[in-house]
Formats: sequence, C-alpha cells, structure tokens
Amino acid sequence: MAGLQVRVSHYVFTPKLVPTLVTLVLFPVLISLGLWQLDRADEKREIDNGIQLAIAKTPLKLNETTLATKESEQILLKEVYRPATVKGKYDNNNQFLLDNRTHLGKPGYHVLTPFLFENTSDSNNKSPAYAVLINRGWITYNGTRDNIPSIVIENNTREILGQIKQVSEAIVLNDDDKNAVQKSNNPKLIQSIQISELNKELDYPLLPIIIELNKQEKDGFIREWQPYYGSIDKHNAYALQWFAMAAILLFLFIRLNTKKTE
Repeated sequence: MAGLQVRVSHYVFTPKLVPTLVTLVLFPVLISLGLWQLDRADEKREIDNGIQLAIAKTPLKLNETTLATKESEQILLKEVYRPATVKGKYDNNNQFLLDNRTHLGKPGYHVLTPFLFENTSDSNNKSPAYAVLINRGWITYNGTRDNIPSIVIENNTREILGQIKQVSEAIVLNDDDKNAVQKSNNPKLIQSIQISELNKELDYPLLPIIIELNKQEKDGFIREWQPYYGSIDKHNAYALQWFAMAAILLFLFIRLNTKKTE
C-alpha cells in the first residue's frame, strides 16, 4: 500500500498493508454475520406469524377428521398450535407421568392420559381404533416416586378442548425407571415421549400429536403452557453486535492509519 495517500484538510490517510488486509477480510465477515442474524430473525418471525394464525383458527374437530392414512398424519402435524376438540373418554387405566418437569423451580411430572375417540371402534376388535394423548398438566414430586398424587379420572363421555402440539422427544427408560414401571403398572413413568413406544403399552394406536388441555377444562392440573418463543429479539441483538463490531473495525482502521499534518 506504499504510496497511497488520501488527504482531507489537515489529515492524511496512509493505509498500511497488514491492517488493510485484516480489514478487507474481517469487515465483510462481520457484515455477513449480521445479515445472517437478521435472516434468522425473519425466519423466526415467519414461524411466529404462522403460529399466531393457527391459534386464531376455529378448533379442529378431531372426531370428524380422517385419521386412517399417512396423509392425514401429515395434515395433523401441519395443524400444530391450532385449537382442537375431541369427544370420547379418558383411559384411566393407562396413564403416563412425564418425568423431570419443573414448575416455579420445583420438580414434578406432566400427567399424560390417552383419550379414546367416540365412535371409532374397529369392527374386528372391541378396542377403540384411535386415541390421542392429553397433557393434563403438572403435578409435584413428593420426594419419592412411590408417593404420587392421585391422578384418577372418570371415564365418562365428554368433549374436551386443547391445543395441538408436536411430539419431538425420544423416550429413554433407565433401570430405575423400568423398576418404577414394574412397581406401579399405572401410571407408567417415562422420561420423554415417543408415540411408537407408548403404543406398545396400549391396545390402540395414538395419534402422532399431543393435546395440551385448555386451562378452562376440568380434571386437569397446573397448566401454564409455555408459548412459542422464537428469540427474534435475541437475533436482532446479535445482528446489532456484529454490525457494531464492523463499524468499530472500520473506525480503528481509519483512525490508526490517519495522521494530522502541520
């Protein structure tokens, strides 16, 4: 960069080779990282908008939805966060406790109860053809897994309202959990949810979704469902940091290579 000079009034800018190369490399990288964070924020904003639209929809009537095909499963997964109603009965004899759930810093469980659809009996079997897993809310851990609060529920026919959520966790049962399942056949203790594994414990298939029970519905427990948080503000803040670093780099490059003349 020898010989290159830019004069402005009483100042002369004479960039040196190494600082120039460093700036030429780092400046576009920092700008690119800032733009990438803005793109991530836009992606999360689009997801958030889609969720808000789903929440505002009229409740999906699961009893009137075709459930027997793979295509119908994909349709259900596209209705995540939409309200839904279903008519049928809780299966009190086959309940699950989702372990390691916290509320206000306290350990506990989520109570998961299959809900048997009305009028979906298999002609070759007396078992209901379909059910959906209902998250009835959080209960506290009383210091031992043998001392579980009562979660018994009547199996009378009812219609319930909740919100569709996607199941994305895998089930893991360690030795202690297996012993707990053997000691108390109902409810069964699980570490996370995998529908295919839960189906092995039941005489009917579960839909590939879970319903979080509406707060106004009875026979539930503590239900402070966490809304979707896309970290849009966080991505915008990161973008601002990258752009600020790029501006600081450019300022230092100009400042350190500029001298005042007499």
